Amino acid sequence: MKRLCLMRHAKSDWNHPELEDAQRTLNGRGVKSAAFLADFIVEQGWTPDHALCSTAVRARSTIKPLAEKLSGDCVIDYRDDLYMAMPATLLKAVQQLDDKNDTVLIVAHNPGLEMLAVELSDADSEETSGRMADHFPTGALAVFQFDIDKWCDVKKAIGHVAFYGKPRELMQNS
Repeated sequence: MKRLCLMRHAKSDWNHPELEDAQRTLNGRGVKSAAFLADFIVEQGWTPDHALCSTAVRARSTIKPLAEKLSGDCVIDYRDDLYMAMPATLLKAVQQLDDKNDTVLIVAHNPGLEMLAVELSDADSEETSGRMADHFPTGALAVFQFDIDKWCDVKKAIGHVAFYGKPRELMQNS
């Protein structure tokens, strides 16, 4: 059994138009969401063995609270190829993961992350897949379970959506 957590970066700050897109930071709501999501992931038992993160500042800032919470127990690979990556690139990154890792987190961007989430969803996850396709906002988290032993076997339509949530809704319910 493998678990894949897909998280879109938290809400970014648009108050500095002079910054290049990859240099945008998180706004106040984004900082709060990132901290909440770090706690939520650990509380749910979805602590990653390994993480892949876009090198964009907003993605790095999103994973930072989780990295601090895990104190080095999770290897994080910051990858340029995940910045604005489309589903094929993201899927290839998943398929190349080391099989010793049972739970992996990817922090990246839309539209590719949302598209991958929808593509991975199995038939039993159709309703949730529709919700993800309708809106995968900043900070959204989707957790997939795959009945496989090797990451190279991950492919479209075989991932069971174990969870899908948006920070704003999760924070209201906590």
